[in-house]
Amino acid sequence: MPISHWCISAERMLACKGVKFENVYVFYHQKRELIQPTGQDYVPALKWDGKFVAWFDIPEFLERKVKTPSLYPKLEGGLAKVIENWGHAVLEERVWRAVVTDVPPVLHDDHERWVFEEMQTRARGPWHILQARKPEFEKEMAEHLEMVEKMLEGRKWILGEPSVADFGVYGGMSPLLTVGRKAPASLKGVRAWAARIQALGS
Repeated sequence: MPISHWCISAERMLACKGVKFENVYVFYHQKRELIQPTGQDYVPALKWDGKFVAWFDIPEFLERKVKTPSLYPKLEGGLAKVIENWGHAVLEERVWRAVVTDVPPVLHDDHERWVFEEMQTRARGPWHILQARKPEFEKEMAEHLEMVEKMLEGRKWILGEPSVADFGVYGGMSPLLTVGRKAPASLKGVRAWAARIQALGS
């Protein structure tokens, strides 16, 4: 599900580890093909040698299976987890509110688009209000992306080397990229860092 920050984060972790993988598209409105092999409806869901790994276990599972490169920098594993969580729990919400009304065109069909708009409207309020508040949401998103720019000052990676911190924060900003946009041009560090993450495994 390309609009899922957790999916994008997991995908980039696999790429960082050098693991070859196949993405299987999960429709926003129809999870039957996900439920059958995994017994649940959350994404991402990793199948590894027939074993199902839930989204919240993927980083540690990969760390056990593929030791290097590590997702947890030496002596800074705890900090990496805190920053990863900030990316998913704080940054992503600011990005999502700014781009949610831009998402329907990237979905696969009209049924999926209809369900998406219906569910988002139920959770967040009328669609036209979300569109009217877009400048407010854009401003808040930019302020949080500026925090990421400061994290990256003088370094290529948030903690000096690729880690779950990078993948959590990148996942958090990924809805912006999924709808075909980029970080503001003034955030040169964020743009270069995002390009490095996108290039992993290529």
